[in-house]
Amino acid sequence: MSSTTDLTKRNYTRQQSVIINARYALTKNEIDLVLVLLTAIHKEDRDFKTYEFTMSELESRTDRQWNSTQLKATIKGLMSKPLELPNESGKGWAIVNWFTYFSFDNGLISCRFEKALKPYLIDIQGRMILGDIRHLLPMKSSYSKRVYLLLKEYTKFGVRKFQTEELMDILKVPKSLKIYNNFKQKVLDRAEQDINKFTDLKVSFDEKKVSRKVTEITFHIKKNDEDLKTFIEHIRENYTNVLLWTTSNKIEIKCDDNGLLYNAQNHRTYDKDTAMKLWEEMHKNREIILKSQVSLF
Repeated sequence: MSSTTDLTKRNYTRQQSVIINARYALTKNEIDLVLVLLTAIHKEDRDFKTYEFTMSELESRTDRQWNSTQLKATIKGLMSKPLELPNESGKGWAIVNWFTYFSFDNGLISCRFEKALKPYLIDIQGRMILGDIRHLLPMKSSYSKRVYLLLKEYTKFGVRKFQTEELMDILKVPKSLKIYNNFKQKVLDRAEQDINKFTDLKVSFDEKKVSRKVTEITFHIKKNDEDLKTFIEHIRENYTNVLLWTTSNKIEIKCDDNGLLYNAQNHRTYDKDTAMKLWEEMHKNREIILKSQVSLF
């Protein structure tokens, strides 16, 4: 079947502040599907359209494999988890799904966003937040993706405060994560690590206690110039075909002119998964690597 995609090569999502701060919880597969489809919306669009794309095109954009059973389960889960939006008065709410429907036929996927979301995704008034899926998709935790977008909205202020229960409510965490120590470990600490590793932000957080209960969380936000993506780009631009790293088993690693890592002894390039593990290992040791090169990072 010939390619018939509405999935563009754009990497940015545009969401109004209300959507960013809506109360909802999605799995990693579900939120990744939403994020990729958000990039299909043009800022010039007057209304939502029916988006069509193939399974292979979805795999290319999400950088992972899908099958029809998995896709169906993801969509059913997504359609059962609506957003809870405040209304304009701030005294009420609206329960809205992301999409009105999905269909799958002979490898072709079709879908359409719920028209009630038009003011928040097309006719955007007020604060608009841009998200780059090149930062968002690599994060394994769906909570990390949500926290990133919540903090991205406040980048220019450098700080964002949440009441602990408020943040738990926005993320709609399960009962097990309403125990603060669990929430800190599974959500806050993980989000801090993921955001600092994969995105354009560098964040940390402080806790405010009343008696012995953590009642408020303050995030500190600044631009990140040490994330994994920036490190890889820097190496590819400045240090091709020079020794970058020697692994624990004495294999010398270099980067070729196409940006691919290879074994300097046998000149074999590494597959995507192995290369990513090597990039991550080198990123952890970036200060050693970059100090050994001619110029500094």
